[in-house]
Amino acid sequence: MIFTKRWIQVAALLAVMACGSLVASAARAENDPWDAGSNWMYLRGGLARSAASGAGNGGAGYAIGFRHMLKPSKVNDWKVLGLKPLGFLHWTLFNDWSVGGFVEYDVLGRFGQAQEVEMPVAAEMTRYIHWKSAARPYITLGAGPFYRKVYKTGSDFSRVKTSGFLATGFDAPVASNQMLGLDVRMARVASENIPVNPVFGPGEPKATHWSIKLSYAITY
Repeated sequence: MIFTKRWIQVAALLAVMACGSLVASAARAENDPWDAGSNWMYLRGGLARSAASGAGNGGAGYAIGFRHMLKPSKVNDWKVLGLKPLGFLHWTLFNDWSVGGFVEYDVLGRFGQAQEVEMPVAAEMTRYIHWKSAARPYITLGAGPFYRKVYKTGSDFSRVKTSGFLATGFDAPVASNQMLGLDVRMARVASENIPVNPVFGPGEPKATHWSIKLSYAITY
């Protein structure tokens, strides 16, 4: 319970720090970082935890990755053999969408020296939402292999399971070609420990793994 309260307090502090940075800054990048073709290189740091039964106290989480803003595509302009078969559909796809990928290192739980660590390597699609403010929120869908290991337990093991995830957060310019933001992620991951681990117990067939991280990005 003590750790849970401390974990919540630290997470809240991260959120306040990020919001404060966004509100205090009126700086904008010279070029709109959300322009089609823009690239973003990310560093993230924060906290992670598993909600599986028997999971230990959460720990630090880190990530590195990128995003590429996609060019909008008008469905009615698509051509097949010189024809426009969908000319009657006046839809625009990929407006304010990006494609990207991230590698993360999350300490999901620990008891003393024993640790449960997860390293997701995932591709993602992100949709930004236009607000009349410096900050823009987003929603992300992604999937990829999640490498999980436990060690210093007396019965260590490692496994790779594919999982999807949902994320949300926001980014905002704080200087020329520099962004700050906050990212919150949730994944449902196979977290069963076979055989039963002497420290982390049996785990669960599916458990929620989540993280909250401050983000810093360079755009170009």
